[in-house]
Amino acid sequence: MQVITVNNIVVDSNCYLVFVDQEPKVLARKEFELIRLLATYADQVITRKMIFSEIWEDNLHIGERTIDVHIRKIRQKTGIKNIRTVKGVGYILERELH
Repeated sequence: MQVITVNNIVVDSNCYLVFVDQEPKVLARKEFELIRLLATYADQVITRKMIFSEIWEDNLHIGERTIDVHIRKIRQKTGIKNIRTVKGVGYILERELH
């Protein structure tokens, strides 16, 4: 799956860009991989364990807050408002804002 669309968000793996309202947003590699993972499973809760496994491949040198920092940077850089934190579990990219 090279291009994933969720609402006004397009994640294009061909050029490693995220488009929000058709505006390109440049993200760091791990940030891009994280938003691509969330978009791939839109409307499903992605656990922290799955994120670590998929993005950091269980690297033991990664701190517990790493995911939170990356999510914050994604929100800041893109303005995406429908990434919701599921306390104690993980994150979800919602198709509809709640």
